[in-house]
Amino acid sequence: MNYKVSIVVPVFNVENYIEAAFESIKNQTIGFNNLEVIMVNDCSSDKSGKIIDKYAREYDNCIAIHLKENSGAAGRPRNVAIENASSDYIMFLDPDDYYENNACKTLYDEIVKGYKDIVFGNIFRKKGNNTIKLDLHWFEGITDVEKIDDNINMLFLPPSLSAKIIKRKFLIKNDIKFLEGVPGQDSVFIVETLFNANGIKFLKDKYIYTYVFRDDSITNNLTLKYFKGAMFSLKERYYLYEKYGNEKYFRIHSSNFLNFFLPKILASDFDSEDEIKEILEYTGWFISKCVEIGSKPSSNLLLLLFNLMVEKDIENILLYKKVFNQDIKGSIENIAMLQSIKGWISYKQLNILKRFKKRFF
Repeated sequence: MNYKVSIVVPVFNVENYIEAAFESIKNQTIGFNNLEVIMVNDCSSDKSGKIIDKYAREYDNCIAIHLKENSGAAGRPRNVAIENASSDYIMFLDPDDYYENNACKTLYDEIVKGYKDIVFGNIFRKKGNNTIKLDLHWFEGITDVEKIDDNINMLFLPPSLSAKIIKRKFLIKNDIKFLEGVPGQDSVFIVETLFNANGIKFLKDKYIYTYVFRDDSITNNLTLKYFKGAMFSLKERYYLYEKYGNEKYFRIHSSNFLNFFLPKILASDFDSEDEIKEILEYTGWFISKCVEIGSKPSSNLLLLLFNLMVEKDIENILLYKKVFNQDIKGSIENIAMLQSIKGWISYKQLNILKRFKKRFF
């Protein structure tokens, strides 16, 4: 059968989430029979593999593939799925997220007009019982362009891979693949896609899917391996900016990344000098590059951490992390601790930190 869209679903230990994701695919107004669903199991240790096998038995348009070895991130499963896709257009869905009912039809109807390599829309974010629309008040300029240079703002939208549809032949022609075995490979993939695309359209007012914040996802598993992998993928993005002659735009990209990445350092469980030294070692090239090109985080609270990292001030980084991760009451001892941090934190800032942590973690 000729399917309109092939949907790529990487699977790893998501037995409690994948049913909602799959149901959102089945409920698509484009017609479930018009969708090819390719699910690639990355050696899950829970029942995820059995669940996708069940879907493959029940539905002719569903394919279950099982990798022999765990790859450590979604890049390898996504590449395998694309290699096995048969339709002209590719979409993606992480198995802990879910589509809006009209997602596939909205994107497909736009891209089949023939002059776009990639079309994408907006997203919802869900944490606990709260679902919010992604705030894009900063986005300006035209949303239908021939090349990314026509509106570079598109490059700085959140990765949101599941909000996109891409021509398969375009990916094959340009040999665009996901990095394998590292976190952040989706953002590298998207940067390379946007730099190569002839025809890009952003449907700013069309909401495609809901991103579900999950504490045990790779993105939120704040290990040294994660930080090392995140820096590797960021360096790959820098190389792409350099390759396509757009280094000047990396300043904006790096500032945005600081706002995303620095809170993760604060929220991590690392509480020893050796661990912070490793973090500084992994991030050293990036922090140096930010100083060189004038990139800074937008929040003064994050700017304080950034400056401590520039100075490699391990003692105060650890103290700042302690303030971020603990409730500090109004004792004389704790007031002294707040004031001892270089550039010190006030109680007002401490309350901002608490709200900041609640929002992001």
